[in-house]
Amino acid sequence: MLPKILKVCNFYGRLIRSFLMAGKTWKKTRVQFLWQNIAHGTYYARLFRDGKEHWKSLRTDVYSVAVAKLAVFLQDFRSNASAAKTVERGKATVENLSKLYLEGVGKDQSIKPATVHYRKQIVISILKTWPELREIQPRSVSEADCTEWATRFAKQYSPTRYNNAVDTLRQIFEVAIKKGLIYRNPAKDLSKAPVKPKRLELPRREEFTKVVNHVRKNGAWCSEQCGDLIEFLAYSGARLEEARNVRWADVENDSIWIHGGLTGTKNLESRAVPIIAPMRRLLDELKANPRYYRGDREEYVLAVGEAQKAIDAACSALAVKRFTHHDCRHMFATRAIESGVDVPTVARWLGHRDGGTLLMRTYSHLLNEHSQAMAAKMNF
Repeated sequence: MLPKILKVCNFYGRLIRSFLMAGKTWKKTRVQFLWQNIAHGTYYARLFRDGKEHWKSLRTDVYSVAVAKLAVFLQDFRSNASAAKTVERGKATVENLSKLYLEGVGKDQSIKPATVHYRKQIVISILKTWPELREIQPRSVSEADCTEWATRFAKQYSPTRYNNAVDTLRQIFEVAIKKGLIYRNPAKDLSKAPVKPKRLELPRREEFTKVVNHVRKNGAWCSEQCGDLIEFLAYSGARLEEARNVRWADVENDSIWIHGGLTGTKNLESRAVPIIAPMRRLLDELKANPRYYRGDREEYVLAVGEAQKAIDAACSALAVKRFTHHDCRHMFATRAIESGVDVPTVARWLGHRDGGTLLMRTYSHLLNEHSQAMAAKMNF
């Protein structure tokens, strides 16, 4: 009787364990604080502070990379924890507050990793040009001090970086206000620098064609693949990270869905880009003659994810002004505007959420030329 009971217990025990494992989401690794999401393989850091559980995606499914990223995250986490305790005691320096500010930026799911990194660089620039902030408390900073710093910073950096630094400094002091350390933001009245729009210098149509042909014929193992990438960027208006992550499953009859990489597109929204005639020819060619690729890219449209060196070599050989991956995106927008496509539509294709405001500022000279061309057609 007993063996039968044990057999039944073992059976139900295995059944319960299987059920629990089927619904299991996380797997602990042999490294402390490092966990892996079973569903998609991404590694996460799991830590506790002040009785609360904190999860942080390390944005990789490669174990060795996750271990390296975890070490950096742990250093920042412990530094932020120390800064938080200092703030709670009312003895925080501006540097302590900057760490809390960056921690908040890093937790904001609507902010892309590249933007988080940029904000960190801005904070480093602020502390470099105003080293006293590492030791002084926010109540010791006056409006005159902020103005003096702004003057120094503006002499060393571009107007765009200066404006971002002013915004960042204000937000750091806002943290101090929320913590009750000060009642007024000393950087509130700092003025912004005017930013002159950069006039784009893009290759002409015939120059672009020559560069692509030169890249395709340079004899490297990835010559054709690099040419494919360059054309795909120019015919889709996609950013480099978006283009390299387009799969064949994203290609429909008349459009291509742009989803971005692991963290999505820049504005975190997918979009459909129409397949124009040259893109159709490119896709047909890739279907008929699949390219050789290295690594796991069988599902992807493009066999390589970078071509800047090939572009640089071709431009140098052909005496064409150098252009970048991102300039191909500008080419797409330029050709669309020159073809008479309305601004809101082009903005939607590019993934802009402002309805065309940025587009009008960036391509104002083209819009003016288009406006004059349309005016010449008017009849009364």
